[in-house]
Amino acid sequence: MTSACIIGIRGYSDSGKTTLIEKALPELKRAGLYVGVLKHAHHGLKLDSDDKDTSKFYKAGADFIFAHDPGQGFARCRCAYDDIWAALNNFPSGLDLILVEGHKHAEIPHIRLVSKTDANPKPADSNETNLLDRDDPQYVERFLEFVHAELKRQFSERRVRAGLLIGGKSSRMGTAKHLLEIGGETLLERSFRILSSVAEKTLLLGSADMSASPGTADRLPDVNGSQGPMAGMLGAFRWDPESSWIISSVDMPFMNEEAWRWLLAQRRPGVWAVMPRINANSPAETTGACYEPMIFEEFESLRRKGIFKLQQIVSHPKVICPIIPEHLAHAWTNVNTPEEWKKAIAASVQRERT
Repeated sequence: MTSACIIGIRGYSDSGKTTLIEKALPELKRAGLYVGVLKHAHHGLKLDSDDKDTSKFYKAGADFIFAHDPGQGFARCRCAYDDIWAALNNFPSGLDLILVEGHKHAEIPHIRLVSKTDANPKPADSNETNLLDRDDPQYVERFLEFVHAELKRQFSERRVRAGLLIGGKSSRMGTAKHLLEIGGETLLERSFRILSSVAEKTLLLGSADMSASPGTADRLPDVNGSQGPMAGMLGAFRWDPESSWIISSVDMPFMNEEAWRWLLAQRRPGVWAVMPRINANSPAETTGACYEPMIFEEFESLRRKGIFKLQQIVSHPKVICPIIPEHLAHAWTNVNTPEEWKKAIAASVQRERT
């Protein structure tokens, strides 16, 4: 099921639905949105002339055909349904918005185009409450306002979950990182507590010994065929592909609720991942980051290619890398050696004193 915002455009035949979509699409694209359109055709589709190869493949029995050149592609599939949700299952995951022309009885947010010249300008049923007068010179602007309001509403309703990467054994630290103690808590207990204050549910990701795990913690296995943090992250994304995910590593001893809430405040419709930077010249933080459902297929694509470096995601055009406020930058500190851990303990004691 797609995680895109879904909005219907309804109206009588020749009411201007297609024209409205044509006029709105350039503005939506200028806003940085990836947009799909679902067209419900009542009278059958004519896609190809009979002499085209794709038509020949279809008539010969192919269930799915995808034709493409370097700049565009076109898909054709068989379907024995007239259901909007079954149709939407054919859409790619990487879309911010899907406009639906038709499917007038579907329970989705929508507008209905009306005009003084319509025989029946009133809503056809109680579900049709958002009327748009196509005789209004600014009707396209009114529609765009409706779309952006719906984008924000549906985005705000998306669940936020947290995945805590606990890793495996750590020979350098003398013990597993998640069992190191700071301020009377293990890093596992501290991280789990703080993440649970900002996310609907926190899950543990990785293969570490869980004998000392929080009693309420669920754990997801790594995805086979993956390496490093990506193995745990893919496990989270597959477990709940419709939620936003905060991803944190357990070796961030100074991560705090204020830092997480700052990160979450950077999210917005049209952004697929927030991977912050300590400063303009530092690499983006791949853990201590937030990922939206639309970006998950990018991780799957990297896995299929055998690429497990999360920095590959940073170059995606839908990823933002805001600079972390100076007073929060320490929250993204990682500890990977005994020397770094000693410095972290000393810094923790100093903070308590001040």
